[in-house]
Amino acid sequence: MDIAQTIETLGLPVAVALVFGYSTLYLMKFLTGKLIKRLDEQFGRLEGIVIKLIDSNNQEKQATQKQGMEQSAQFSELLGRFDTLISVFQKLSGNGLKKVESD
Repeated sequence: MDIAQTIETLGLPVAVALVFGYSTLYLMKFLTGKLIKRLDEQFGRLEGIVIKLIDSNNQEKQATQKQGMEQSAQFSELLGRFDTLISVFQKLSGNGLKKVESD
């Protein structure tokens, strides 16, 4: 069927409506097909990035907690050594490190 004959038979408004209908159908197929697939791919990439960031954050928290525990253990060991040093000084001084009263 010839385009001119269709316009002549149906009229210009009907032919324009058919063209707009076809273009709308084509646009909807594009949006629901290719564009949605592209958006899904990009979302998948972003989702992967977010997951890696969360994993990295969790690893950093674990490393910080481990380091804090190690520092607490070192501090406890240091306090134990300090207590030992104080007891040695008390034994060496003979008066238990009490304040010496002057006459």
